[in-house]
Amino acid sequence: MFTFSLQTVLEVRERMEKLKYKEFSLELMEWQKLNDAIKDRKAKLSSAAANLNQVRQYSNSAAPLQLYEHFRSRVNNEIEYLGEQLREQNQSLEAKRKELVEARRAHRALEILRDKELARFKTAETRRERAEMDEIASQHHYRNHIATPH
Repeated sequence: MFTFSLQTVLEVRERMEKLKYKEFSLELMEWQKLNDAIKDRKAKLSSAAANLNQVRQYSNSAAPLQLYEHFRSRVNNEIEYLGEQLREQNQSLEAKRKELVEARRAHRALEILRDKELARFKTAETRRERAEMDEIASQHHYRNHIATPH
């Protein structure tokens, strides 16, 4: 029966890879949230600009324009702040991606070692079985042709 000599290490590396994948997924979700928040703010700006154009058709007052400018300024500040957070998140996401790639590489290296060790085991097992079958065949031949006179 085949047993991989580094099976415990392989299992640990597999768990590490899964952990790194989970960490990467969480970072990716955070990145997506920030990206969606920026898109949402930009959509709100577009909607507010369209609403302002409609209001300006019916009113000559400066109040809607002032409200829009304050809103636009606040939302642009939010977009800028979210953009900074997104850049930081990009760096964190890239670091997690590199950790995941490294964990995958370490796990894969042990899988390759296991596969090579298994191939050597199968080759040795096949040789042993072939030698055993040859021995049985030679004993059978000896009994049937040499040991019993015709």
